[in-house]
Amino acid sequence: MTINLIAVLLPFICALLIILISDKTKYLKELLSIGVLLTSFIAAALGLAYSSGGIQTSLNLEWLGEISALALKADILSSFLLAAISMFSLAVAIYSFSIDKKGSSKWFYFNILMTQSLASGAVLSDSLLTMLFFWEGMLVFLYTFIALSSDSHEAKNTALKAFLINGATDLLMMVGIIITASLSGTFNMSAISNSKLTLIGWGTAGYTLLLIGAVSKAGAFPFHTWIPDAALNSSASFMSYVPAAIDKLLGIYFLARISIYLYQLSSSMQIVLMALGSITIIVAVMMAFVQQDYKKLLSYHAVSQTGYMILGIGTLNPIGIAGGLFHMINHATYKSCLFMTAGSVERQTGTSNIEKLGGLFNKMPVTAVCFVIAAAAISGIAPLNGFFSKELIYKGTLETGYVWFFVAAELGSFLTLASFLKLGHSVFFGKTPSYLENTKEAPFSTLFPMIAFAAICLAFGFGAYWPIENLIKPSISQIGVNTASELTGFHLDYLFAISIAVILLAIGNHLLGFHLAGNKASKASDHIHHAPLLSWLYDIAEKKFFDIYEMGMRFVKYSAGWIFSIDRFFDKITDDIPSGAFNLTSEKISAIHNGSYSLYMAISLIGAIIYLILAGGLK
Repeated sequence: MTINLIAVLLPFICALLIILISDKTKYLKELLSIGVLLTSFIAAALGLAYSSGGIQTSLNLEWLGEISALALKADILSSFLLAAISMFSLAVAIYSFSIDKKGSSKWFYFNILMTQSLASGAVLSDSLLTMLFFWEGMLVFLYTFIALSSDSHEAKNTALKAFLINGATDLLMMVGIIITASLSGTFNMSAISNSKLTLIGWGTAGYTLLLIGAVSKAGAFPFHTWIPDAALNSSASFMSYVPAAIDKLLGIYFLARISIYLYQLSSSMQIVLMALGSITIIVAVMMAFVQQDYKKLLSYHAVSQTGYMILGIGTLNPIGIAGGLFHMINHATYKSCLFMTAGSVERQTGTSNIEKLGGLFNKMPVTAVCFVIAAAAISGIAPLNGFFSKELIYKGTLETGYVWFFVAAELGSFLTLASFLKLGHSVFFGKTPSYLENTKEAPFSTLFPMIAFAAICLAFGFGAYWPIENLIKPSISQIGVNTASELTGFHLDYLFAISIAVILLAIGNHLLGFHLAGNKASKASDHIHHAPLLSWLYDIAEKKFFDIYEMGMRFVKYSAGWIFSIDRFFDKITDDIPSGAFNLTSEKISAIHNGSYSLYMAISLIGAIIYLILAGGLK
């Protein structure tokens, strides 16, 4: 466990040291952070090698005699995730070395080191209580990451939005943890897995609340809406790291743990998971298809691909679960690569608006080639890694017998490829605008990580033998899934034929849209965007009627208005009306008091007569 703890403790210590370094010190913060993250990655890789050999290590520090104050465990799955997190942290640190638009360099590297430390602690946690500590720590640095990535007011608002959405769902997850621990009698996940909880009574409530926390961290519908805002208002470096890799890795990792390791799910919950995955795929990819901003388009795809992971895990069969976990690491790889290409283009051209870009393949060939590889991978084109993880998800979905979920996933693949044809054509092909004629390739520190990720997309393809046999199969075996099914290899079957058909349809759709838009690639989605029914749906989506945060804020605003009106009404009844009547009476009485003795005697006489009458007359 000592070697695994390096990835937790060393970045934390270094982050505190970076605060003490002056902002005027050039390159020291960057080089120190890169060195520490490289050390963490090497340590995590060695830890993965130990776990792959069947060695499990653990650390338990008890508190009050029974509750584990710190419970860590390194099995093959957690070690695999630890190595992945360390790799992405290192890659983004190198990539950001030459990226200017990332806010203060000191605070950027402080945030990345703290996120690395907390994410590492979360995946190693064997206690729900320990995991919660690291999980909530990441929420704090999610806020600071976005808020400090830009000086704009929009960045602060987006940071608050991300914090409130994740904070609210984390509160629900805390209740789920309490329920789970109460039902099982322990916070220890290994102990709970020995006798899995069932979805009966409070078990259903506990799992549902944990599920909300997991899918919110992963950025699934409807908790995803801060991610597109962050794409516009934060930096490409942030988008390459947190929503594309770390948060999704942790969310999907925790989803797999609770759905397979801790709870025994029912067929009804299986349908809920698969439906959630399918809805996330379709809703997000439809929004991605019509975007005109490079980073915002990618952000919606980051959400959409989460749906595939949820769908795979929701199948509850070995093929689908393997596909979901494999897609998790594949997605983190090619999505980080794609966001890096966006940052590279933005750095060299000064814009991420695809309408203002074009013909950059000759100007930025390395960036363009990396984009093509990553875009093909995310679109599920063989023989790249994305094809094989999607193939497993498709097979797992069909094995459940719910064909409509398979159709939704294939429709998502069609729209994914169609939107990347639009994006790639707009940015890297066609005519180069005159103001981009002097554009040059990005510096090596920016190119190196995206080249490495593009290489992984290739290396993890071609049958995906090594990653599945050495990483995925042992990981799902560790959480109690029988891996007797065939998971690797290139199969020329009906699914391959369907993938070819999807590719041809997407190309045909792009050519049609390109022609209808007057040979303008950035408008190649307009024929779908402005279709009769879809146009109305897109309009209300752009007005944020599907944004859970914005609708919540509108509800609060209108509710506050109604409550204020009701409060004013009761104020009038209990305060204004009695006060007004009293003041009016006082004014009239004051007007009568004019100092005339005759008037006072007349009033007194009239009062005496009235009293006598009321008292019974002269009798």
